[in-house]
Amino acid sequence: MKQVKGTMVLMIVKSIKVNHSKREKYDQILSNSAKEFLERRILTASWYPLESYRECFDALCLIEANNNPETLVEWGFMEGKRWLTTIYRSTVFKGDLQLAIEKYTRFHNMLFNFGKIVPSFNTGTEIEVTWIDIPPDWKNWYYTAVGWAKVFIELCIEKKIKHTFLNKSWLNGGWTTAKLSWGS
Repeated sequence: MKQVKGTMVLMIVKSIKVNHSKREKYDQILSNSAKEFLERRILTASWYPLESYRECFDALCLIEANNNPETLVEWGFMEGKRWLTTIYRSTVFKGDLQLAIEKYTRFHNMLFNFGKIVPSFNTGTEIEVTWIDIPPDWKNWYYTAVGWAKVFIELCIEKKIKHTFLNKSWLNGGWTTAKLSWGS
Protein backbone atom coordinates (compact mmCIF):
# COMPACT_ATOMS: atom_id res chain seq x y z
CA MET A 1 0.00 0.00 0.00
CA LYS A 2 1.31 3.45 -0.92
CA GLN A 3 1.70 5.66 2.14
CA VAL A 4 2.73 9.17 3.12
CA LYS A 5 4.62 10.14 6.27
CA GLY A 6 2.63 11.97 8.93
CA THR A 7 4.88 15.02 8.59
CA MET A 8 3.46 15.65 5.10
CA VAL A 9 -0.08 14.72 6.09
CA LEU A 10 -0.05 17.08 9.05
CA MET A 11 0.98 20.01 6.84
CA ILE A 12 -2.05 19.47 4.58
CA VAL A 13 -4.49 18.76 7.41
CA LYS A 14 -3.46 21.87 9.33
CA SER A 15 -3.68 24.02 6.19
CA ILE A 16 -7.24 22.88 5.62
CA LYS A 17 -8.40 23.04 9.22
CA VAL A 18 -6.96 26.49 9.95
CA ASN A 19 -8.99 28.12 7.18
CA HIS A 20 -12.42 28.29 8.81
CA SER A 21 -13.77 30.71 6.21
CA LYS A 22 -13.44 28.08 3.47
CA ARG A 23 -14.50 25.03 5.49
CA GLU A 24 -17.85 24.88 3.67
CA LYS A 25 -16.03 24.66 0.32
CA TYR A 26 -13.92 21.79 1.63
CA ASP A 27 -17.02 20.05 2.97
CA GLN A 28 -18.60 20.26 -0.49
CA ILE A 29 -15.76 18.56 -2.35
CA LEU A 30 -14.28 16.14 0.19
CA SER A 31 -15.68 12.64 0.59
CA ASN A 32 -16.94 11.50 3.99
CA SER A 33 -13.83 9.35 4.27
CA ALA A 34 -11.59 12.39 3.72
CA LYS A 35 -13.57 14.44 6.24
CA GLU A 36 -13.07 11.66 8.81
CA PHE A 37 -9.38 11.58 7.90
CA LEU A 38 -9.11 15.30 8.68
CA GLU A 39 -10.47 14.65 12.16
CA ARG A 40 -7.96 11.92 13.00
CA ARG A 41 -5.02 12.57 15.25
CA ILE A 42 -2.04 12.71 12.89
CA LEU A 43 1.32 11.62 14.23
CA THR A 44 4.37 12.89 12.35
CA ALA A 45 6.24 9.57 12.61
CA SER A 46 3.31 7.42 11.39
CA TRP A 47 2.38 6.47 7.84
CA TYR A 48 -1.00 7.22 6.25
CA PRO A 49 -2.78 5.99 3.09
CA LEU A 50 -1.94 7.85 -0.09
CA GLU A 51 -5.61 7.97 -1.15
CA SER A 52 -6.69 10.02 1.89
CA TYR A 53 -3.68 12.32 1.66
CA ARG A 54 -4.13 12.82 -2.07
CA GLU A 55 -7.80 13.77 -1.79
CA CYS A 56 -7.04 16.35 0.91
CA PHE A 57 -3.95 17.62 -0.97
CA ASP A 58 -5.92 18.09 -4.19
CA ALA A 59 -8.76 19.84 -2.35
CA LEU A 60 -6.23 22.23 -0.81
CA CYS A 61 -4.68 22.91 -4.22
CA LEU A 62 -8.09 23.61 -5.74
CA ILE A 63 -9.51 25.82 -3.00
CA GLU A 64 -6.39 27.75 -2.00
CA ALA A 65 -4.54 27.94 -5.33
CA ASN A 66 -7.20 27.29 -8.01
CA ASN A 67 -4.89 24.50 -9.24
CA ASN A 68 -2.67 27.23 -10.71
CA PRO A 69 0.64 25.62 -11.76
CA GLU A 70 2.81 28.67 -11.00
CA THR A 71 1.23 29.06 -7.58
CA LEU A 72 1.76 25.36 -6.83
CA VAL A 73 5.44 25.48 -7.85
CA GLU A 74 5.92 28.53 -5.62
CA TRP A 75 4.02 26.86 -2.79
CA GLY A 76 6.29 23.81 -3.07
CA PHE A 77 9.32 26.10 -3.09
CA MET A 78 8.20 28.07 -0.03
CA GLU A 79 7.13 25.02 2.00
CA GLY A 80 10.33 23.24 1.03
CA LYS A 81 12.41 26.22 2.08
CA ARG A 82 10.59 26.44 5.40
CA TRP A 83 11.24 22.76 6.12
CA LEU A 84 14.77 22.60 4.71
CA THR A 85 15.96 25.59 6.73
CA THR A 86 14.42 24.32 9.99
CA ILE A 87 13.46 20.74 10.91
CA TYR A 88 15.13 19.08 7.90
CA ARG A 89 18.18 21.35 7.57
CA SER A 90 20.51 18.37 8.07
CA THR A 91 19.41 17.00 4.66
CA VAL A 92 20.90 20.02 2.87
CA PHE A 93 24.52 19.59 1.85
CA LYS A 94 26.24 22.61 0.30
CA GLY A 95 28.69 22.45 -2.55
CA ASP A 96 28.38 18.95 -4.02
CA LEU A 97 25.56 18.58 -6.55
CA GLN A 98 25.87 14.79 -6.79
CA LEU A 99 25.55 14.43 -3.01
CA ALA A 100 22.76 17.01 -2.95
CA ILE A 101 20.72 14.95 -5.43
CA GLU A 102 21.38 11.76 -3.47
CA LYS A 103 20.12 13.51 -0.35
CA TYR A 104 17.08 14.81 -2.24
CA THR A 105 16.14 11.26 -3.27
CA ARG A 106 16.62 10.04 0.32
CA PHE A 107 14.51 12.94 1.55
CA HIS A 108 11.70 11.85 -0.78
CA ASN A 109 11.93 8.32 0.63
CA MET A 110 11.63 9.70 4.16
CA LEU A 111 8.22 11.17 3.27
CA PHE A 112 6.76 8.71 0.75
CA ASN A 113 7.06 4.90 0.76
CA PHE A 114 6.59 4.86 -3.02
CA GLY A 115 8.04 6.60 -6.01
CA LYS A 116 11.57 6.98 -7.17
CA ILE A 117 13.54 10.01 -8.26
CA VAL A 118 15.93 9.44 -11.13
CA PRO A 119 18.41 12.26 -11.79
CA SER A 120 20.29 12.68 -15.04
CA PHE A 121 23.26 15.06 -14.98
CA ASN A 122 23.35 16.79 -18.37
CA THR A 123 25.92 19.53 -17.88
CA GLY A 124 27.56 21.39 -15.03
CA THR A 125 24.60 23.77 -14.96
CA GLU A 126 21.66 21.47 -15.68
CA ILE A 127 20.06 18.23 -14.54
CA GLU A 128 16.91 16.37 -15.42
CA VAL A 129 14.78 14.85 -12.69
CA THR A 130 12.29 12.09 -13.46
CA TRP A 131 9.69 10.99 -10.94
CA ILE A 132 8.81 7.30 -11.36
CA ASP A 133 5.93 5.38 -9.77
CA ILE A 134 4.07 8.49 -8.67
CA PRO A 135 0.45 8.50 -9.89
CA PRO A 136 0.91 9.88 -13.44
CA ASP A 137 -2.29 11.95 -13.34
CA TRP A 138 -1.39 13.79 -10.12
CA LYS A 139 -0.32 17.05 -11.71
CA ASN A 140 -0.73 19.14 -8.52
CA TRP A 141 1.84 16.96 -6.77
CA TYR A 142 4.32 17.28 -9.65
CA TYR A 143 4.08 21.07 -9.63
CA THR A 144 4.79 21.25 -5.90
CA ALA A 145 7.53 18.59 -6.26
CA VAL A 146 9.30 20.81 -8.80
CA GLY A 147 9.18 23.63 -6.25
CA TRP A 148 10.71 21.33 -3.63
CA ALA A 149 13.40 20.16 -6.05
CA LYS A 150 14.25 23.74 -6.99
CA VAL A 151 14.66 24.91 -3.41
CA PHE A 152 16.55 21.78 -2.39
CA ILE A 153 19.13 22.24 -5.14
CA GLU A 154 19.18 26.02 -4.69
CA LEU A 155 20.03 25.65 -1.01
CA CYS A 156 22.73 23.08 -1.81
CA ILE A 157 24.52 24.88 -4.66
CA GLU A 158 23.53 28.43 -3.67
CA LYS A 159 22.35 29.42 -7.14
CA LYS A 160 18.92 30.42 -8.46
CA ILE A 161 17.21 27.47 -10.18
CA LYS A 162 14.94 27.61 -13.24
CA HIS A 163 12.71 24.74 -14.33
CA THR A 164 11.10 23.42 -17.48
CA PHE A 165 8.91 20.35 -17.77
CA LEU A 166 10.23 18.03 -20.48
CA ASN A 167 7.38 15.56 -20.04
CA LYS A 168 4.12 15.86 -18.17
CA SER A 169 2.79 12.38 -17.45
CA TRP A 170 -0.78 13.65 -17.06
CA LEU A 171 -0.69 14.84 -20.68
CA ASN A 172 1.71 12.52 -22.48
CA GLY A 173 1.88 9.32 -20.42
CA GLY A 174 5.17 7.92 -19.20
CA TRP A 175 6.81 9.61 -16.24
CA THR A 176 7.13 13.29 -15.45
CA THR A 177 10.53 14.83 -16.12
CA ALA A 178 11.69 18.36 -15.36
CA LYS A 179 14.91 20.10 -16.36
CA LEU A 180 16.45 22.17 -13.59
CA SER A 181 19.12 24.67 -14.61
CA TRP A 182 21.18 27.50 -13.18
CA GLY A 183 23.89 29.95 -14.22
CA SER A 184 27.57 29.05 -13.97
